[in-house]
Amino acid sequence: MKCKFLIVIVFLLLFLPFKIYGLSLEEEKKYGKEIYLEITKSAALNNDPYVALYLRTMRDRLEGVASLPFPIVLTIIESQAVDAFATIGGYVYITTGLIGLCDKEQELAGVLAHEFAHIGRRHVAKSLEKQKYINVGMLASMLLSALVGARESAATLAAGMGAAQAMSLKYTREDEEEADRVGSTNADRAGYGGLGIAEFLKKIRATGTDQIVPQYLLTHPYHEERIIKIESMWGESRVTVNTAFFPYLLVRAKILHKQLGGGMEEIWINRYLKDKNDPLNAYAVSLIYSLKGNMDESMDVAKEINSPYKNLLLGELLLNAHRFKDAIDTLKDETDPISRYFLARAYEGDGERAMAANVLKGLLQYGETYPEIFYRLGMLLGRMGQEGEGYEYLGRYYLEIGKYDIAKTHLEKAVTKYGINSRESKEILKILDELKKANW
Repeated sequence: MKCKFLIVIVFLLLFLPFKIYGLSLEEEKKYGKEIYLEITKSAALNNDPYVALYLRTMRDRLEGVASLPFPIVLTIIESQAVDAFATIGGYVYITTGLIGLCDKEQELAGVLAHEFAHIGRRHVAKSLEKQKYINVGMLASMLLSALVGARESAATLAAGMGAAQAMSLKYTREDEEEADRVGSTNADRAGYGGLGIAEFLKKIRATGTDQIVPQYLLTHPYHEERIIKIESMWGESRVTVNTAFFPYLLVRAKILHKQLGGGMEEIWINRYLKDKNDPLNAYAVSLIYSLKGNMDESMDVAKEINSPYKNLLLGELLLNAHRFKDAIDTLKDETDPISRYFLARAYEGDGERAMAANVLKGLLQYGETYPEIFYRLGMLLGRMGQEGEGYEYLGRYYLEIGKYDIAKTHLEKAVTKYGINSRESKEILKILDELKKANW
């Protein structure tokens, strides 16, 4: 399950000096960012506002109770693989396949809290600090093998892993036990209870997901022992936060982020026909009809969903059907960030650019989490003749996705439009200076 963690270590070592004697926090941030840039070049990133913005809430809750040397940068990778891993500098990665495997929000929260604990205890950095010399040639060949992404690369990768394991590039049992202990404590403090990681480990054990890779490649083994220890700590732990929306996110992950097939479509439709009053069944079928292009059928089902989230679910479908005015009427009184994002898109589709821009400006705090907000705002403002702001937000979009050359071009244009001595340009010039110092 966790062999991608070793691949990430490979990325890290390629960027480090030939000799390592210690890592400062600033170095961790720098190399963590470089790992992120390499991963985003070769991995498909999830671009679903539901997933990005909802997990932002989970991240904030868990981060707020943890003792961390860095703010967490959570990246969601579009993959059916069941995986999550932490690198240095606060960067944590999780796949949509892992999200879809969870049945409850506390399971996902437990996984995230566990990974955050690795960050907080600097387990990766401490492992690297033990290394004195690095065989760059071997690591480069492993990296190339990993980037091929084909089945035939597996043997080469596994052969390289033996050498990596000899270099102790794995979490120790002590690291895992500490991450379990600290992570479950933080999950409980955040309101998710302390049993989430144990419940997820049971899921892994029951589904046999841990049999996909050899045991010696796993960095999160020993499920039974870990489950027993966690359960002994949290026998009376309870969930106290509202997790009512999470089942809708799971339906979405299972349908949108996996190819329909293998009878999945029929299974959901049959469930709906047996119980049309179940809002999850109705939402699933409305999504399936929408994906198939049957928009009228999709909205007919969605209109009957008995759920406090009905306006959000229906509003997106109306937007996708280009029924912009109906989408606006449905979403205009909703206050959650997902609904507001779709409302902005509905205003844009209806030609009300100023209204769309105003709504997006109210979502700027989520731009780091969902950079599409920056992109859409930049494009809108440019079309409205506000070129300085337009270039600025396009620049910020490309900054977030790691395309620094394009970002610099847009930010420099923003400075030109604003005027080099303007208040707006001062902040942009700081960003440009930081990019220059980092040689990005």
